Amino acid sequence: MSNELAPMAPMPVHGNSNDPLWRKLWNAYEPIITALRRIPLVTDVEISGGMYGITAELIDGSHLWISSVEELPLDPSEAEGWHVRRAHHDIPTIDEMVYNSTEDGAHAQHANNVVPLVQAIAAFVAERGLAPKLIDLVSVRLDGVTKDHRRTSQIVQGPFEDRHAAVKEYGVATHELAEQGWRCVHEQGGMDWPLTVWELNGEIATVYVAHVGRVRA
Repeated sequence: MSNELAPMAPMPVHGNSNDPLWRKLWNAYEPIITALRRIPLVTDVEISGGMYGITAELIDGSHLWISSVEELPLDPSEAEGWHVRRAHHDIPTIDEMVYNSTEDGAHAQHANNVVPLVQAIAAFVAERGLAPKLIDLVSVRLDGVTKDHRRTSQIVQGPFEDRHAAVKEYGVATHELAEQGWRCVHEQGGMDWPLTVWELNGEIATVYVAHVGRVRA
């Protein structure tokens, strides 16, 4: 549903976090909330006038309101599908359906399945450019095994926002290994995602360029 290396959007800031009802709803709908926070959208549980819903903030000031046929039940298994609309507190003309898997909705076949719900939201915000932009981070890593079979692991250089910069540093790191007498015993990945395995006096080292996460642009 989402990339686990993506940064989590921050927690909402308000005074409800110690409210038992808010915490109960937050915990009950945590799979949806966590998936949306990894998009990454600031997500909250809204308790307003006896109505419960999940909100997700978009970068243009609008938000998504996620409910069911009416309000969200305390038990997610009792949800009769999902109803998602985009709205804006100050601009009433921003009002559009994003997803509807309730009985008469366009996506009714999915009922209360969470996976297509999150996929639909992720696709919607990506198409509209309504989620914070993310930059991939890459590093040069070295994983090894010593003569006495102890594992070692370290980031040699990085992280970098530019993969080409990481590949350049990978070249420097492997050149230094060769200068120190290490022998390359395996190579793969070309110049896109290079990886080499090195040996010296019974020690093994694997050097590679790895995707290590994302940050907001």
